[in-house]
Amino acid sequence: MGLESYLFHIYFKPPVPEDEIISLFETAGMMHLSDKFRKRTANNYGDFFFELRTGNGLTQVHILLAPGDYSVSDFSLRFSIASPKTVISQTFQFLQRLSELREIIVYDTEIRNHIFRQLRQQGQVDQHFQGLDPEDDKSINKQCFISLNVNDFIDNKPGITKRQILAGNEKGAIIEGGAATLDYVEKKGLFERFFGWIKKEL
Repeated sequence: MGLESYLFHIYFKPPVPEDEIISLFETAGMMHLSDKFRKRTANNYGDFFFELRTGNGLTQVHILLAPGDYSVSDFSLRFSIASPKTVISQTFQFLQRLSELREIIVYDTEIRNHIFRQLRQQGQVDQHFQGLDPEDDKSINKQCFISLNVNDFIDNKPGITKRQILAGNEKGAIIEGGAATLDYVEKKGLFERFFGWIKKEL
């Protein structure tokens, strides 16, 4: 889950028992990837993987459970920035359905990354985003919690480049993040379009 993906962190309030997770996500519209499932034990981490794969894009979910966890408090959700722009509405529709089943709050990690890259350019944090006052860091975190209003996301008031890229993808590709996205970008000759912004922000 790197620069090739748009990443959210979702929190359940309250946590959901692990034995209800598969049913919950399937009811909300995701498919459980049983071949990737790894059962949590008293000594080992466990993993759940889900996906929503349609003509509108591919939305992926990963849940990690520590050995002592018997319930799920949070999970990560992502889609490739090479996706068609319809992946945005697909993802928000899923989150809306999930929120009708369980209370959730949505943390947009790209807002934090965007803000910290600006602070790094201004010399307020170092190359590893370190050096900010704890209270300022807490204030930035509060800005990263977003509503489930897809129009607010598309309006992109923070000016996040990844959102701009997605909004311009009329077709895009139904592919995973990671190597699959990078291969697609390379084959299509899109490196400058998709990753040129890195030169300005890193």
